[in-house]
Amino acid sequence: MAYLGQAAVKEREYEYGKTAQTGLTALPEIEGGRRPQAKKAPYFKYFVMAAGVFATLICILTSYSTVTELTVKSDNMRTELAQLESDANALNAKKEERFNLTYVEQAATQQLGMVKMDKDQVTYVATSNPEKITVAAEEQNVSELVASIVKSFNAVVEYLN
Repeated sequence: MAYLGQAAVKEREYEYGKTAQTGLTALPEIEGGRRPQAKKAPYFKYFVMAAGVFATLICILTSYSTVTELTVKSDNMRTELAQLESDANALNAKKEERFNLTYVEQAATQQLGMVKMDKDQVTYVATSNPEKITVAAEEQNVSELVASIVKSFNAVVEYLN
């Protein structure tokens, strides 16, 4: 150190005495009058890391809410499917009942008052030629019916002889 004046020495002693009383030590002076600066904390890096963690948490929460929403929709659709299947089974049973011939016959006789046809009310139609339709038997009298039965019986007897 170079020679300092008396005033400068006294000023230094005063500063050292002051620091001794407060318990603080003075930083040594550096040429040019600048003190060394403390390193700044990397706040930008901390901010980016915190933002990344926050964005990850948001993505996780969003995916969980989406999964929950889809699970609820799936459960609702399964419930609706079960209801529709039971309705389909009920309708199939009703259809089977409606197309059951005994049910149709009962409905025709009891609700509509219909009766079955007698054998003499049935008329057969021969359709050997599709363009021409002939009725096999028009109304026959009882005598014609007996004559045809006798004729058929004679044909059987001749065959047996």
